[in-house]
Amino acid sequence: MHESSKITRMSNNKPTALMMKYLYSLILESGEKTDSLLSRLSYKEAMDWMNRLKCQAKAKAKAFQHLSSFHERSVRTIDTSDHKELAWIGNQLSLTYYGRPCKVPIEWDKSLNNAAGFFAFNQHTHKPIRIVQSMWQYNQFGAQHVIGTLKHELAHYHLFTEGKPFRDEDEAFKQECRRIGAPLYALAMKEGYETSCEACGMFTGLEKKERKKLKSRCCKEPLHFGSYVLIFPDGLRVEVEK
Repeated sequence: MHESSKITRMSNNKPTALMMKYLYSLILESGEKTDSLLSRLSYKEAMDWMNRLKCQAKAKAKAFQHLSSFHERSVRTIDTSDHKELAWIGNQLSLTYYGRPCKVPIEWDKSLNNAAGFFAFNQHTHKPIRIVQSMWQYNQFGAQHVIGTLKHELAHYHLFTEGKPFRDEDEAFKQECRRIGAPLYALAMKEGYETSCEACGMFTGLEKKERKKLKSRCCKEPLHFGSYVLIFPDGLRVEVEK
């Protein structure tokens, strides 16, 4: 039985959106698998699970402190005041999985919020330019999400420099991601009020704010605003307090 299922249900209060995002980042860091239990957690249960994972993460990080070599699971936080630590981590991953450094800059991007990161290259000269990591995504999902993104972008970079198929849809790229344990796709989490047409009841999407002037495309009628939800990267729907 999953250890989280042992939590005693004591409250029907919903956890907040911010709390669930942080819990999800801790789950990623711990390596545990998410399951449908997330959609049924009360405020107290979510808090208990968060505290347990935080204690585990601290203990694991303390154990890694005695290792002289880089270990990706030891990374819990990354300095965002400049690019230095991010670039160092990226190069350590490159050395670990490819035996050679990454020779392009690895940088934060504060404004990138529709992607976890990207590998940029010049299409005319066919030369690599840089690897970019979304700071917004780091704040949403934590350091282990960044590790996964960097490995994904490093796979692009190294295949590109070797003259091999390197795009997301290429089978060679997918195989390389599997080899190094990188995600095939970026994590994405959606949130907002579930809305529907007041006339016909058709689901009309998620809205961050309750804007009464909005009307449905189907019937041109006002929208009904339902529960505020998080949609996790695996598609799991969780009702939360905003």
